[in-house]
Amino acid sequence: MSYKYVVRQMKINDRRHGKLVEEEKIFLCLEDKETGLVLPHPLSNFIKSTFERKSLALKTQKNYAEEIKKFLNYILDAIADEEEAFVELQYKGLKGLQLKHGGIYITHLTERVRAKEIIAQQVRDADRILTKFYFWLTEQDLIIEKVYYREEIRSINGQKAVVIRSPFDNFELGTEYPNTRDTRKENDTLHDFGNGRLDLVNFFLRVAEIEAPDIALGIAFQFYGGLRKGEVVNLLRSSVKEPMRNGSGELTLNIKDNWNILFSEKKLTVAEQVKKPRIQAVFKAPIVLEMYKKHKELLSRMDKNGKAQNEYALFCSIHNGKPVSGTAYWERFTKIKNKFLSILLESDKEAYRMLTSKNWSTHIGRGIFTNMLVFLLGWSASEVMIARGDSNIQSSNSYIEEQNVKNKTEEAIEIIAKASTHVEKTYSKIQELRG
Repeated sequence: MSYKYVVRQMKINDRRHGKLVEEEKIFLCLEDKETGLVLPHPLSNFIKSTFERKSLALKTQKNYAEEIKKFLNYILDAIADEEEAFVELQYKGLKGLQLKHGGIYITHLTERVRAKEIIAQQVRDADRILTKFYFWLTEQDLIIEKVYYREEIRSINGQKAVVIRSPFDNFELGTEYPNTRDTRKENDTLHDFGNGRLDLVNFFLRVAEIEAPDIALGIAFQFYGGLRKGEVVNLLRSSVKEPMRNGSGELTLNIKDNWNILFSEKKLTVAEQVKKPRIQAVFKAPIVLEMYKKHKELLSRMDKNGKAQNEYALFCSIHNGKPVSGTAYWERFTKIKNKFLSILLESDKEAYRMLTSKNWSTHIGRGIFTNMLVFLLGWSASEVMIARGDSNIQSSNSYIEEQNVKNKTEEAIEIIAKASTHVEKTYSKIQELRG
């Protein structure tokens, strides 16, 4: 793009009570990168109509404008990077803006928090400001998508106030937020599909093969190898050390930053970052080996058809042939998740209720992998830390402790249920109940 959004504070002559008055105003502007020419943008009306009439300080108005500027420049960069979710905006313009674009942006900010580039409070602020921005766009009939807003009563500075809830914190959007005390609690995030629920794990992978065959293997690597999203999209074809034909030998992945090979033309980098380079072992489950074989066949077809635009990438988009970016991977995963849940709603309502009780996204793969290590294999926290590629044992410890409490709670519920059937007995030993 040859232009970018900037925020400017300018002195203008405003007519008040029949007189010209010089005042400072905040404007959202477009700047031509080549000529340096700056022109006010009509979206400045968002600041004027929403905040200026409330007589908010210029600094406050500028903070809001700066946040909208970052969001709009993110969109311009995403279009330049040909991110699949944003390409349509190049032709539709602002009218084509949807909730999913805001959700992707918030997820992007969350990834920056994880990369320790920004703090979690900035995600919270962006979410709040974008909610107001989208609400204004909807009121002004500037976007096509019908956005429905929910209101709730909150106590602000001791006073009850009606506020609009974030439309981006939506289960179907799959927006990711930082797991911190400043935003949402760890207990609000689902870590796995349940102890021993490999049936759900494999069913999710089968849905992935249908909905997004170009990333299905990547999800298998997450579930059975504990990879992060950024680690998956950085894999090269040469990164995989596969077992021998007779099935002997290990399945390992050489995880490292291959951004220069795969994404050198991208402006946005956070979604493809590799947190910890390592050699990662993957369980040689039959479904994983089967999916790896199918994936190689898919790549071979794309190579023959001249569709694959990068000969090194392990994951190439079936839509444009380019390496699958972190953003595209997240969007496809969310699509798979929604289809998976819609099927469960009809076939397994108990599993559906459990999997919709909390938020989850691509990071759940690491929890599923950890669950296998801890409860199927009985590994210790230090062993899990090494297997997961964690830098701090606390990451593994917190997960194991949470699961242990969960199991003990379930055991306690069973004990209490059994005890209630023995109310006529004068005494019941806890050991007997456990037995």
